[in-house]
Amino acid sequence: MARNFRISYRPVRHAAVFAVAVAVALGAASPASAAPKNRLANGKKLKAGKCITDGPASRKARFCVGKNYNIYMTYKALTCTIYKAKGHLSGPSAYVQVAKNGDVRFYQYSGGRVLWHSKTKYFKGADLVVGSSRPGNQGVLGVDQPGKAFFIIKKCPFNG
Repeated sequence: MARNFRISYRPVRHAAVFAVAVAVALGAASPASAAPKNRLANGKKLKAGKCITDGPASRKARFCVGKNYNIYMTYKALTCTIYKAKGHLSGPSAYVQVAKNGDVRFYQYSGGRVLWHSKTKYFKGADLVVGSSRPGNQGVLGVDQPGKAFFIIKKCPFNG
């Protein structure tokens, strides 16, 4: 016998609906062979000067690794910094990689120290995804286990 669960607490219900909508918008249901541009596969590297991107030109969401040891999102041509190194560091060897447990890590260089990490650790095999949510007018960065779970790491709301 199937059981129907009802979420009655309004903020929880809204958060649950938002999470499902974001997962669909970020392409969680897309086939693995399509290799969407808004996704960094688990274990792959996103190197300095490279981005993952999603959405039409008018609402393009991007997550990028900068050349000055920073990681950031852009949405509608506005920037939201996720991590920026103190001082005047620069170099082409910084990269982002998703660990096997789903923790998104920003490394100074291969074999180097972790400059930032998302503190997500229960999403084995998850990918990093970027997208936009229409009602909230914001860029969204999250980890996605296709068919299992989606967790938002960062929301970057923009006015305008």
